[in-house]
Amino acid sequence: MRKLREALKTREALAPDPDAVLAGAHGRIRRRRTQRRVAGAAAAVAVVIAGAGAGMSLLRPSGEPESIEAAAGAADLPVPAPALPFTVDNLPPSLELSSWTVAGGSASGRYEGYYGTTMEISVSEAGPDVAGTGTVTYLSGGAARAQLRIEPGKVVTVVTGSRQFPEAGLLEIVKSVRLVPTPVHSMLRTLRAPAGLTVRQWSGGAEAEYLTLCPAEVPLKTPARTDGRCYEITVTSAGAPVPITTKALTPLPPGKTVRRLLNGGTVLTVSTELGAEAVMEAISTSAVGS
Repeated sequence: MRKLREALKTREALAPDPDAVLAGAHGRIRRRRTQRRVAGAAAAVAVVIAGAGAGMSLLRPSGEPESIEAAAGAADLPVPAPALPFTVDNLPPSLELSSWTVAGGSASGRYEGYYGTTMEISVSEAGPDVAGTGTVTYLSGGAARAQLRIEPGKVVTVVTGSRQFPEAGLLEIVKSVRLVPTPVHSMLRTLRAPAGLTVRQWSGGAEAEYLTLCPAEVPLKTPARTDGRCYEITVTSAGAPVPITTKALTPLPPGKTVRRLLNGGTVLTVSTELGAEAVMEAISTSAVGS
C-alpha cells in the first residue's frame, strides 16, 4: 500500500510535456499498485472549485440528484468530481480501469485484465505529425502504440503490452474514443474549497488519491508541486499508513499539514507551504468520504 501511495504522490510533478507526465505517472503505478480493481465508473463525489481544468466534471451517477451536498462549515464552492474527458466505446470487456490521471488538458487511464493484459489510453495535445487516419507503431519488447488525431489539437494514444492485441484491434479501439466525459471512482463524496482555487491534477487508484489545488496566480504551465501557494490533498484507505508529503528528488520546504480521519477510516491529509491555515482547515472540514 505504501508503494502505491508513493506512486500516486509522484504523479503531482507536472511537467510542461503532458505525454511525459502521463507516461511517468502510469509507469510508477504499473510497478507498485495493489491487486484491487477500481470498480469502473462510479462516484458520488462533490467537487470544489470554479473554473476546474479539462477532465473535471460535475457528473454524478444516474439516479442521484444533480445538486451537490452541502458540507457544514465548508469553504465556498464544491470541487468538480473527477472524470476522464473521454469514453472508449470498444474497450475489451476483459479490461477494467485500475488507475487514472487528469492534468489540465491531458488525461490517461490504465486498464488491466486477466493474465497480465494491460492497456493505457490517453488524450493529449496533438503534435503536427499525428495522422488523422490512425497509425500503429511497434515499440521495444513487442509493445504496440496506436495513435489517432480525433480533432484539431487532440490526439488519442493507446499503448498495450507485448503482442496482446492485433493491429486491427488496436485501430478499432483508438477510433472508438470519443470526447465524452466518463466519471471515475473517487474516495471522496464531498469536498469544498475557496473560489479561485482550481484543480491542477487529480490522480487515483484502488486505495489512494492525490490532487492539487492552486490559486489563479500560479501559471498553468508551472508544475504545481514546485509552488508553495498550492494545496496538496491526499486520501488513503482505512489501515494505510499516513502518506508522506515530500518527493525525494525535489523536497518542499517545511510546510503546514492538517489530517482528518473520515468515515470508514479513510485518512485525509491537506498540506501547503505558503497557503493559509484557515483554507486548509476549511478544505479538511468539508471532506466526506464516499
